[in-house]
Parts: sequence; C-alpha cells; structure tokens
Amino acid sequence: MSFPDLFSIFGSILLAFGGGAIIVFALAKWLGGVWAARILETERLTGAREQELLVRRRNIYAKLSVSLRVFLSVRTHTSFDDQKKFLEAYDEATLWATDDVMNSLGHLLDLIRKNTTSRGSIAEQELQIAYTSVIEAMRKDCGFPDTKFQYRVVSF
Repeated sequence: MSFPDLFSIFGSILLAFGGGAIIVFALAKWLGGVWAARILETERLTGAREQELLVRRRNIYAKLSVSLRVFLSVRTHTSFDDQKKFLEAYDEATLWATDDVMNSLGHLLDLIRKNTTSRGSIAEQELQIAYTSVIEAMRKDCGFPDTKFQYRVVSF
C-alpha cells in the first residue's frame, strides 16, 4: 500500500466522520429550532391567556365593587335595579374571581344575612371590615399582591 493510497483512505474516513457530524449538527439545529418555536408559542399563548383573564377579572371587579355599595346604603331602601346589578356582578365573579375574593365576599354575605335576620347582631365595624377585605382582595388579585392600601368606607 502506497502513501497516496493510505492518505486517500485516511481522508475518506475523516470525510465520513466529518460529514456525519455535519449532518447530525444540522439535524440537531433544526430540531432545536422546532422545539424553541413550540416553547415560544406555548409561552406566548399562556401569557395571552393570563392577560385576558386579568382584564376580565378587572372588569368584573369594577362592576362588583360598584354594585357592593348596595350594602352600604342600609338606611335607605335599595332599588330592584341595584340589587339586580349586584346579583349579575356576583354571578360573573363566581365564574372568574379567585377563591380569596369569593371567600371574602362569602364572609361578608354571611354577616349581612345574619345581621338581616337579627338586626344589630353584627357590629357595624365588623361589617365594614368584611366589606373592605373584599375590596382589598380584589385589589390584590388585580396586580397589587403586596399592597399596603387600606380601603376606607365613606358615608355621607
């Protein structure tokens, strides 16, 4: 076997290994690109869903917080429309609000029911604390999880 034959065989072996490495590298690059595109699309869709949910919650919480005022006007008779608005907001919140918000609201409604059954059984301050906890829970859920804000009940 001559030196040029040996060099030709050695060159063919190197070319075979190098060609295989190039093919493996190209396939790995393509597969990595496909995976990266899928992961990016999944993250984009997750972010879009979370953003849509946040916008939906904010809209529902705005309606709910305004309609909750029906419970602040204890001294005056509330209209059927005000009651209907609260019930609609409550139903929407039932579907979209977090458990923290709904549990705070449930506690407030339990206190109101008990106070309605037995007038004066619940102190006004306890009702106001329950009311403000609902508002604060909605605020925390709307993007202010570390809020130090304390809602104050205003009456005229």
